[in-house]
Amino acid sequence: MAVSKRLRYEILRRDNHTCRYCGATAPDAPLCVDHVTPVALGGTDTPNNLVTSCEPCNSGKSSATVDAAVVAGVSDDALRWADAMKQAAANMLEQEKPKLEYRAAFRAEWDRWEASEGKPIELPSDWKPSVERFRVAGLPSWVWGDIVDTAMGYDKVLNSNKFKYCCGIAWNKVTAMQEEARRIVGASPMPVPLDSRKSVIEAALTVWRCGLVENEKPPTTEQEDEFRRSLGELSDLDPERIIQAAQYATYFGTSNIAVALRDMDHDAASRAWRSAWPTTWVPGNEPWGGKFVGGPTDEQQEWVKEQIEKLLDADVYVTRIVQAASYAGSHKSARIYHGLSDEELELTGISGWHSRASELWRVAYTASGMAEPTEGEASRFFASLKRIGMDGEFYLADVYEAASAAGSYQDPDVTTCLTRHLSVFEAAALPVGGKN
Repeated sequence: MAVSKRLRYEILRRDNHTCRYCGATAPDAPLCVDHVTPVALGGTDTPNNLVTSCEPCNSGKSSATVDAAVVAGVSDDALRWADAMKQAAANMLEQEKPKLEYRAAFRAEWDRWEASEGKPIELPSDWKPSVERFRVAGLPSWVWGDIVDTAMGYDKVLNSNKFKYCCGIAWNKVTAMQEEARRIVGASPMPVPLDSRKSVIEAALTVWRCGLVENEKPPTTEQEDEFRRSLGELSDLDPERIIQAAQYATYFGTSNIAVALRDMDHDAASRAWRSAWPTTWVPGNEPWGGKFVGGPTDEQQEWVKEQIEKLLDADVYVTRIVQAASYAGSHKSARIYHGLSDEELELTGISGWHSRASELWRVAYTASGMAEPTEGEASRFFASLKRIGMDGEFYLADVYEAASAAGSYQDPDVTTCLTRHLSVFEAAALPVGGKN
């Protein structure tokens, strides 16, 4: 704001129409009003920053000696202001540092993946504020590795929807964290609204329709009819589950809620397995500090995917699949079997006793040498189990004990430790001379 005529007059009158720098007075020298601290350096138009100055002093062309104290004061003010601005900028940068590091951690995970044609998958223009919302919500930056891997690993998710799919997974994790926090503090869980069947269908339609519109692909009449029909065919309309599946339908670009539910259940089981897999944090020079190593191989991930699909095809309850997958991941195994029946295991071709024996062997092996068995050793281990199974004359307790002993010796051949303890007891219990 410019200095008003009234204020100029008051400043001139206050200074007795005398230049505060050289002492010149009117009418011998033309006078004006000068800012002690320049406006460009933050000076204000208040009286305590305004002084009377002759034009030569104001323009710097005066031959008169400028009052040293006044000049020093002005210089000090300018320097103090410049230092304050630098400090403010440093403070702002320090405040922005966590945001920048969090954003860099996400971007590093995202950039590890490319589209099928070898080009990076483009992020939407608003990805930065979206990621920032997760930082504010408390989602750890290291979680993005699993989230991005899950999203990129699903071919059914369109590349244009990869980021939204990541956000959907991230919000699920935030919700799980909030529920765990409520449990820790003893708060009751969030109530699930009781909606009528019609209300659930309409809500799911709205979520699905809006999601497609956001992707700039509004649904056609035929797509909307198919989505409504598939909703009507469902016998179970759990509100939370159906609404989440409707959101997944936008990620996968499908018009069938049953397909979306299937993809969502597959995603839940796959994420449970991968999240439970123990990994090691390796520090690094990156802004986010390092990375996790020691995750499952691509072959293991494909095998787990096949098992989950077969179990879902057989209508095995998804909660049991998720629990079995989580158990397998926590034991660094790709064999999903825990808690499943023999009939269900036949669908996947996984042997329950093979899996149990392999766990005992691996745990003992790792505890003995603080190192994981190699793939070659694991192959020889299962080959020895196959030979035992073909023999068919051993109790499982014998095999489990042998597997644990072999692991302690880091021996991949179980047969070397198989002593038939229980088989011997059974033979001792038979009548003298053998069976009648």
